[in-house]
Amino acid sequence: MSEDARVKVETESLAVMHADRLDPLWGLWHDRRDVFRRAPLFVTPPWLGAWKETLGRDAALSVLIASAHDAIMGVLPLMRQGRLGVFAGDPQVCDYFDAVMVPGGEDAAWRAFLREARRSGLEALDLFPVRPDSAVLTHGVPLCEALGVPVSVERCDVTVEMPLAGSWEAYLSGLSGKQRHEVRRKMRRLEEAGAVRFRAVSDAAETDGALEVFFRLFQSNREDKARFLTPAVKAYMETLCRAMSREGMMRLCFLDVNGTPAASALCFDDGETVSLYNNGYDASLASVSVGLVNTIHTIKDAVERGRRRYEFLRGDEIYKFRLGGREVPLYRVRIALEAG
Repeated sequence: MSEDARVKVETESLAVMHADRLDPLWGLWHDRRDVFRRAPLFVTPPWLGAWKETLGRDAALSVLIASAHDAIMGVLPLMRQGRLGVFAGDPQVCDYFDAVMVPGGEDAAWRAFLREARRSGLEALDLFPVRPDSAVLTHGVPLCEALGVPVSVERCDVTVEMPLAGSWEAYLSGLSGKQRHEVRRKMRRLEEAGAVRFRAVSDAAETDGALEVFFRLFQSNREDKARFLTPAVKAYMETLCRAMSREGMMRLCFLDVNGTPAASALCFDDGETVSLYNNGYDASLASVSVGLVNTIHTIKDAVERGRRRYEFLRGDEIYKFRLGGREVPLYRVRIALEAG
């Protein structure tokens, strides 16, 4: 019997509990890292742990855990807001969410989640943003509909991503002729302005120093980014980057021009997907598109390291589509537990 088939048999009826800590998620992270390949970066324990330590310090966690024979089959990381259950985390700093599921046990786990959420006194779940391929939409919503539990789904945002070709030339060939010409032209124009060097910092020991340069560039060219980087947000990002670098998942990329950092891009890498989380650049070099060229280099770097997907993440900025990105809708799911 295959592992997934065995899971289906064993999870016909799951035990369920809730926790006010992220420990169960860490346990699954250490024992079954493979299941996180199907889950968003933003519900991994190092990410949620960094949020809980800083911005989410006062959040009331209510993490639902479905298990069979002492083996975790699914985790729905929630926090309580009165009688409402929402995803643990902050949509301002987490692009989208989902439950974490062991393949084959999704439907049974969702039954357990709904049962425990109702038993614990929650009146509704408000789950957003989620992708079309999330466990929320592919299993949670159909189950609610089958059980007669009131559920609504509405589009709330978009994220942008693209599959990566096997080589840099293949990536360029996938762009329109106009955009391929623009990519090459912008890279050449910057190189004509001075000596250009792309580099990436991923070592935990170098993280703090690299972050100071990143923060300076992050705030230098846009007032909204400068306002966003409050002391609390800065502490969160520092904690996040330290945690992700310890897991080997941070890649802080810089483009140096004439030996001076001119652009930065904070990326995260799970071994398959590179996600562009945020960036900044020296405003004095805006005329030679230094920020955009650095983003192009992060794509080139991901291709050359054999990654399969690149995520520009939430937001529909035009540059993402010009570089080959494709729109993926994001949704908000509301589940009325009282009426179920």
